[in-house]
Amino acid sequence: MGKKTKIKQNIFDSPQSLKKWSLELSDACGSVIVQKRPNVSRIDSLVEKFVDDYNSNVEQAQDGD
Repeated sequence: MGKKTKIKQNIFDSPQSLKKWSLELSDACGSVIVQKRPNVSRIDSLVEKFVDDYNSNVEQAQDGD
C-alpha cells in the first residue's frame, strides 16, 4: 500500500476550518475547571500554523493587486 499524502489546508480557507483550528487551540490551552494542564508544544504548533497560513494569505492578496 502506498503512503497517503495529506494536503496542507489553510485554516483561512473556510469558516469551518478556522473554527476547527480555534477549538483545537482552546483544547490545547487546558482548563482550570477540570484541572487540565496546557499542552504548550501543541499551542506552539497551532500558533505557528496560524502565522504560516496568515502570511500565505497576505502574500496571495499582494500578488493579486
